[in-house]
Amino acid sequence: MDVTPPAAPLPGIRRHPRLQSWRTWWWHRSPLARDITVVLIVKAALLGVLWFAFFRTPMAPGMMMPPHEVAGRMIAQPHPEDSRAVP
Repeated sequence: MDVTPPAAPLPGIRRHPRLQSWRTWWWHRSPLARDITVVLIVKAALLGVLWFAFFRTPMAPGMMMPPHEVAGRMIAQPHPEDSRAVP
């Protein structure tokens, strides 16, 4: 069995201590926590791609309405013949 020693860092390259501590922290987490984290990151990326592909612009740009018209149609106006309506 041939065992090779770990490679020594190159003389001109310095490793950032914060990155090295993050890597240590990451590998000491449980495999379940790492798997869940990776799945959530992939899910967020896919949702972002779907939003960018389908929902960033309206389907029919000519069908846009001003916000005050939308609010007027969504908020019910009381009918004058309604006995419960307050003047």
